[in-house]
Amino acid sequence: MYRSIPAFLALALIPGCGTLCGLLGLPDDCLFGPSETGSAELKAFQSEEELSKYLTDQIEARNADFSTRQFGGALEDGDTASVSDQATGGDAAAPTSGEAGDGGQSDFSQTTIQEQGVDESDVVKTDGTHLYVISGSAGGSVLRIIDVSVPAQMVVLDEVNLDGHGREIYLHDDKIVAITQTFGGFVFLGGPTILLDPLPAQDVSIAPEPVDAVDSEEPGVIEPDPIDDVHFDRPETIVTIVDVSVKTAMTVESKTRFDGSPSSNRMIDGVLHLVISNFQNYYFDVLPRLGSPELDVSAVTPDELLPGYVRTAGDGSIDEDLVVTWRELYRPTDADGFGVVTVVSLDVDNDAAFTAVGVVAEPGLIYSSLNALYLTDTDYDFLENSRETTDIYKLTYRDRGAEPVATGTVPGRILNQYSMGEHNGYLRVATTIGSTFSALGERSGPTNGVYILNQPAGTLDVVASLDNIEPGETIRSARFLGDRGYLVTFREIDPLLTMDLSDPFRPQIMGKLEIPGFSTFLVPVDDDHLLAVGQYIPSDGFFFSWGVQLSIFDVSDFSNPQRTHNVVLGETSGASSEALYNPKAFTYFAERGLVALPLSIYEDIVFFDPVIGVTDGDTTVVSVDTDGSETGSGDAGVSLDEFDAFVPGGFEGLVVFSVSAQDGFNELGRISTRFEDAGIYWSEFTRGVFIGDDVLAVTNNGVRGAPVSDIAGVPFELLTP
Repeated sequence: MYRSIPAFLALALIPGCGTLCGLLGLPDDCLFGPSETGSAELKAFQSEEELSKYLTDQIEARNADFSTRQFGGALEDGDTASVSDQATGGDAAAPTSGEAGDGGQSDFSQTTIQEQGVDESDVVKTDGTHLYVISGSAGGSVLRIIDVSVPAQMVVLDEVNLDGHGREIYLHDDKIVAITQTFGGFVFLGGPTILLDPLPAQDVSIAPEPVDAVDSEEPGVIEPDPIDDVHFDRPETIVTIVDVSVKTAMTVESKTRFDGSPSSNRMIDGVLHLVISNFQNYYFDVLPRLGSPELDVSAVTPDELLPGYVRTAGDGSIDEDLVVTWRELYRPTDADGFGVVTVVSLDVDNDAAFTAVGVVAEPGLIYSSLNALYLTDTDYDFLENSRETTDIYKLTYRDRGAEPVATGTVPGRILNQYSMGEHNGYLRVATTIGSTFSALGERSGPTNGVYILNQPAGTLDVVASLDNIEPGETIRSARFLGDRGYLVTFREIDPLLTMDLSDPFRPQIMGKLEIPGFSTFLVPVDDDHLLAVGQYIPSDGFFFSWGVQLSIFDVSDFSNPQRTHNVVLGETSGASSEALYNPKAFTYFAERGLVALPLSIYEDIVFFDPVIGVTDGDTTVVSVDTDGSETGSGDAGVSLDEFDAFVPGGFEGLVVFSVSAQDGFNELGRISTRFEDAGIYWSEFTRGVFIGDDVLAVTNNGVRGAPVSDIAGVPFELLTP
């Protein structure tokens, strides 16, 4: 029998989880205190011997700390663990006026992107007549092509099974680039090994009875090292290129498996720039005794530690090697352990050929302009101390690859990719600096800053800054648009700050607007207006009545921003939306002035209780005796037979608005994503897709849709179980 590591311990194994601090809702450094880095400079390795010595030193430095912080002691026989990097490196994004990923205008909406010409992946893509949808679980994923040219006759044209958990896809010409992952882990296979004397010849077919008691001094029984009875798997990132030129017969062109977990990715001109992290926590296949005094790294070679790849071509031929060697590796001046992050530049148009560079560190977020990729190393050093500085590694795109060219450091920590932006060669970065909690969880001390960096040579130097912005608050969203910048901070109210960045050496805060709640990301409508989605918080701040709000800000008077329009969803009952933390779930179709976002509204949720009956929270609909028999019904007259143990109420689906800077928001309708007849009430994801005059709510379970002019009927439906 397998035994599981306790849940809190398994969470502690997830890089970036913050261990106990995160579980308690406290900052990641609540137990050990913040640390700082000095220099972010990257140095190239000069030989394999130098790399080997560096890795050995880092492993030995990590060993004792790893034991106490990650496991709190040795694992027992029969324990299992399966860990993932779900808390690391996932980037947020925000729409950029609904423009197509390739920069052109179209009659259908596209995936949210941050920078024009820099495409970003999502679970759904469209070419205007077909939907390409990836869904699935850790055991495998499915890529489907759905013909939506006639929405009333939607049909699945073809589907193909993919290895790994479905995460993201790109549509490039007639190819789908699918990025999936396996999560890795380790399993102790059983109890102690039993050594018995050979059976008599006549009894060789009789299996010996297992010995329950384990005593290393008992004859015939030994206490084995559990490491000898364990199976390890590293996480993998899988890139599958699928030819979709024939919509009814997709063909897999290639499948490349990379060691490591996917952090983020971008696609520019047919080249997939993929950031893959090999976290130190996953090296048990090479270092099974990591965290124990018996660790011996003398026989470990760099080839065992460096990530590898296996590429399978469409004809079945296999190619495998290391992703990087010492020649493509760099290390920071301030050591960051022995994990390796790689930037793989894979040419979709050239038989999936790729180049790669790596850093012996554990960067998290990325930001990409058309010219450069920026890796940020923020949250932890390799001893799991939470940093109060952010290292930035700049890689320039060159010859369809990426090459490290400069490094820099700024105070504080970065919220997400939208806290960075490049303009005219200058990088702008917004950070939150410092945050301490008392034993009662009261926060004091955070402040915020905006830093402007330039690259005179091999460094990113801070040439100007705005410091001590809104002390006591933390950044909730940021956006850099040309010569302008916007910042939203929050503690009890939501200040929207406008910044003039036209002179990179003299940035200025121009205006400030304070309103309840906070915005989680900002979208340009035009030069003078912003569209924002965020969290509504009522005046009493009661948690369970939080809602989702959409706002229009007029910034034509840059020193005096105003909110001109606002709509709140779930104001009294509470609501949530994936778009609050994943802007790819927010669809802004600027060409037609339309917005769609997934929405869960909690009102009218119906529960079944074996004692008090079926209730909507205020009124008992069906009374039930303690033996489960129906004793009567309320005004609704609902039969108990119509309810399972849980019957969802409220709303789960897509809400659609028309929007303009002048007229604000007009709700056009809501599309439920529940397929009640099939017993399906919840979806892994929901995306709104506008095609021509229609809107489609796309989920892993199927598609429902309607004309934008008449959403109420929802005449289009396709179930894809």
